[in-house]
Formats: sequence, C-alpha cells, structure tokens
Amino acid sequence: MLKREVLGLTKDRLRSFQELFSIIITMKIIIYLFLTILLFSPLNAKEKLITPKLIEDADKKYKLYAKNRFIAIDEKLIEGLKDASEIKKLNTVNTWVNFTKYKSDMKVYGVSDYWATLYEFIGKGKGDCEDYTIAKYYILKELGVDPKKLKFTYVVYKDRKGRKISHMVLSYLKVPNPKSKDDFLILDNNNRLVLPASKRPDLIKVIKMINGDTGAKSKKWKKLEAGMKRKKL
Repeated sequence: MLKREVLGLTKDRLRSFQELFSIIITMKIIIYLFLTILLFSPLNAKEKLITPKLIEDADKKYKLYAKNRFIAIDEKLIEGLKDASEIKKLNTVNTWVNFTKYKSDMKVYGVSDYWATLYEFIGKGKGDCEDYTIAKYYILKELGVDPKKLKFTYVVYKDRKGRKISHMVLSYLKVPNPKSKDDFLILDNNNRLVLPASKRPDLIKVIKMINGDTGAKSKKWKKLEAGMKRKKL
C-alpha cells in the first residue's frame, strides 16, 4: 500500500515536472518569436538614405533636376555599387558628387559657414567643400563603408595662385591609426582622383580629423545629424 502511494506520488511529481518543463519551453519559444518579430519589424528597420517620399518632396521643392539627382544616387550609386569593391565605391562616389556645382555658403545660405545636409546640397545642386564632404560620407556609409575609416578632415590647401586656403576633404583611413600621409586617401572636390595624401602636395597641412559617429559630437555635427535624420531639404 505504501509503495503504491509513493509510486503514485512520484508519478504526480513527474507529471508536474513535465508540465512545468513544457510551459518553460513554450515561454522560450514565445519570447524568441517576439524578439524575432521585433528585430525585423519595419519600426526597427533602418530607413534608406533615399526614400520615395524624399524624391517626391525634392520634386515639389526643387523640381525635376533635383528629383533626378536623388534617383541617380539611389539607383546608380547605392544600388549600382552595393557589390563593388571599396576602392571603386570611393572613386565613383567622389567623381559623381564632384559634378555638383561649387558655391560658397554666403552665396547659397547667406552665412559664412553652414553644414548642409546631403539633401540640401543635392537638392539645390550646389555647395562648398564641407557639403561635398558630407554628401560623400553619407553615401559611402550607406554603401557599407565602415564609418571608422572615414574622417572629415580640415586641411590647408594651396591653390594655383599660391594662396593658402582653409579647406575640408573626406579622408579614408587605410589603417586604423595613420602614421604618415601614405596611410589615408583623400576624396576632394578639387580633384577627381582619389589619391593618398602623400600624392597631394597642394594639401600642405592636415589640421585635424573628426567623425561624430565614432567620436565626440560637436554642435555642428549634432545639428547635421538631426537634419539628416529628418531628411532636411
């Protein structure tokens, strides 16, 4: 009699354990499915650099030529270069963006210094050295180039008349901590070629390199970041 009671009790405990185990497994499956749905949901998906709404808004604000420029970025650069080598991405993006007309901030925005979003620069179809740098940076980042390799670089540039001019270019680091001018490439609106800094004697001084995505964010960077996020045209 006692053995039967013990056996029955053991079976009950075993059944309870199996039920508990089943509940735990079910809960794990539910949690896994929930996290999977959350991870791949549209709300969590990274928004594309160029969207149909942006193209529509650019058409309304800047008309057909601006619309076509944004379509070209999306189709010819972002889609067309997604499987290309990194060096081809650098060269093609540098060349494409450099076709944009140069105009000073004073002439475009009425102020001496302004960091335009990629959308303002491409929409208006004109801008200064900082705007070329910004546009190249965001397109290359969209193409999967590691932001740690890309730096907004303040330099002193000597023009053909021998004048020394403050200038900005985009640098691509070949190594994490460059020790010489051979260690980074220059993407410059004054040159269609992407060359090592050592091959650019007209860049007589590198002042500093910055990137707010991987380092300290200046007020300008924060403002630019906010403008890019809301796709400011």
